[in-house]
Amino acid sequence: MIRARTRTSKGWENLKKLLALSLILLSIFSFVGCGDLTNMTTIDGETTTDDGILKIVLLVNGNLGDMSFFDSANSGIDRLNAEYGDTIDAKTIEMGTNQSGWETTLYRVSQQDYDLIICATTQMRESLQKVANRYPEKDYVIFDTEIQDGLAANYPNVHSILFRQNEGGFLAGVLAAAMANGTSGMASPVIGSGNVGFIGGMRNDIIYDFAVGYASGIAYENSRTSTQVTLTNSFVGNFNDSTQAKALASVQYTNGADVIFAAASQAGLGVIDAAQTKTKYVIGVDSDQYLYYEDSNPTRANLIITSVLKKVGDVIYNTVLQYQAGTLEFGKLVSYGLSEGIIDLANNANYIAKVPQALRDRLEALKAEIISGELDVTSRFDLSLAEIEALFNDLE
Repeated sequence: MIRARTRTSKGWENLKKLLALSLILLSIFSFVGCGDLTNMTTIDGETTTDDGILKIVLLVNGNLGDMSFFDSANSGIDRLNAEYGDTIDAKTIEMGTNQSGWETTLYRVSQQDYDLIICATTQMRESLQKVANRYPEKDYVIFDTEIQDGLAANYPNVHSILFRQNEGGFLAGVLAAAMANGTSGMASPVIGSGNVGFIGGMRNDIIYDFAVGYASGIAYENSRTSTQVTLTNSFVGNFNDSTQAKALASVQYTNGADVIFAAASQAGLGVIDAAQTKTKYVIGVDSDQYLYYEDSNPTRANLIITSVLKKVGDVIYNTVLQYQAGTLEFGKLVSYGLSEGIIDLANNANYIAKVPQALRDRLEALKAEIISGELDVTSRFDLSLAEIEALFNDLE
């Protein structure tokens, strides 16, 4: 009897423990169910949790270290992490120069938990057209091109960005022509040779836009003076062969070019190398390339008279913040130029020291005329390929 009561007491104690454990487990699952589990999703068999962090990825169809276009873009990513690291997790993926893997990478990141995927240039456009349609729930930004010419509205999950680099090219052309026609007031190595150069990467719309603006600036300056400056154009054929770019630049400098404007991304570093070898001036592109060499190679830095700035990093930074605020418009094309403060000439210490005040003031006046609309700068997008060639030929 006593034994029986003992068994009954132990059974009751075990039942109470089981009930208590059940209540604890029920509380845990109820808490999780009302919290994190509701924000969990499964992607490719992996479960991820929405932690309130905005996840951004920039795909570089090339490599960092160009001291130009891609480094400028990456600076925007770095700035986002530095200033908004508690709410934004931004990263850059270098895809290298082998184009065969670019589309695969775009598909792969689209299958992951990135909120916004950013890529650039016409070389990525066709791939993004396919991927954006395959993943309509994903959001994309493509810069330095429109997702499809005149058809941005057909891609409701893509925000397209173009730049009016022809405006900066125009100012560089006026500066170069003044150096070559003897009116700049600049000291050696400027000799007033009557010749300037341009070296582009690939023959695409964006590089042509730089070149057309540059040629238009030279033609504008030629219309004001009796000395007619000639222009030599060369194209590397890609954006990474700095050896070929150096060879092309060396020929132009040997033939008397007072200055060369290089719009060739990483290949353009070869033009800067040639400028140092020949002790000639060069105009950089996209980033303030003088600043990259100011401490590491002052001799080279001093020959970068200015750069046509294309502040891609600032645009990426502002675009992501618009996205975070819910104000970024998709299925739309936007453009940035002088009036938005994105295109400009680098107004650094070297430029101020080497370019006389009178010429700098005149360039500022021309900049104001472009912004106001008083001066209309020809764009590559205004011309056919035949008209572009005719513009170049008129200056040869």
